[in-house]
Amino acid sequence: MVGDMSAIDRRSLIAAAVLALPACARAAAPGVTALRVAGERLYLPAVINGVAVEALLDSAAETSIVDTAFAAQLGLRGGEVVTARGTGAGTTAATLVAGVAIDVAGLRLRPEAVAVIDLSGIARRLADGPIRMIIGRDLFDAAPLAIDIAAATLSVMPRRDQRGHRLPLTARRGIEAVPIGIEGHAASADFDLGNGATVLIGADFAARHRLLDQRVTSVIQGGGIGGETRQTSFTVRALDIAGVRFPNVPVAIDASPTASDANIGVRLLRHFNIVTDFPARSVWLDFRG
Repeated sequence: MVGDMSAIDRRSLIAAAVLALPACARAAAPGVTALRVAGERLYLPAVINGVAVEALLDSAAETSIVDTAFAAQLGLRGGEVVTARGTGAGTTAATLVAGVAIDVAGLRLRPEAVAVIDLSGIARRLADGPIRMIIGRDLFDAAPLAIDIAAATLSVMPRRDQRGHRLPLTARRGIEAVPIGIEGHAASADFDLGNGATVLIGADFAARHRLLDQRVTSVIQGGGIGGETRQTSFTVRALDIAGVRFPNVPVAIDASPTASDANIGVRLLRHFNIVTDFPARSVWLDFRG
């Protein structure tokens, strides 16, 4: 998944590629964190072990991720070595390091561990500068969040302020998923604010519902951690989410062994005001057009 993160447990980590651009700070109202929206990517300021950094916001990363070079600057050492797999052609090594404190959006996060991964290859392929950190679901698990991509803001909010269409969350491999419809077929889609690329459709789901039959297709470059891949791209006639139908949506096939039915990212989610409440197993999407 280009720009998407997946799950991590004690023995495995699934991650994907991200883009990063030079940091850019701007003022925000009290209680509001300013996002930097770069294309379809969302960045926010954070402090890890007392060191400031701009991080990618990624709701589908089960843990926050630190690039190996930046981890060395922070003095992060030791930890358990695990296998990282994304939508790339292979796997790579990751190290789970405990004892890290992250300050972000006015919250102090103490994740069980962060994953240290060499992101330099992804940066060379996909970014103009280094990728230093990804803020994952550690933040989303900590509090309800209001995310306004159009206004480029993120706020910690009280639960009484949810509005819009409620979608229940279900967990799969540590990633939270929401119900959607694809050409009338019910699907479970990863809720992935780290996905700044196209909507992804799992190869098994596409085959099961014959989505590629008699379609015009093309081949695009994709992939993430593990290397570059080539993906089949086509258009689905209708995608339904939160009571809204999106016609003629470009998608790509995710052929990775851990692919879910679908993965939706910022290209669709930016049409909504978003409230997430992972502890309450809910997301609210309020369509804004």
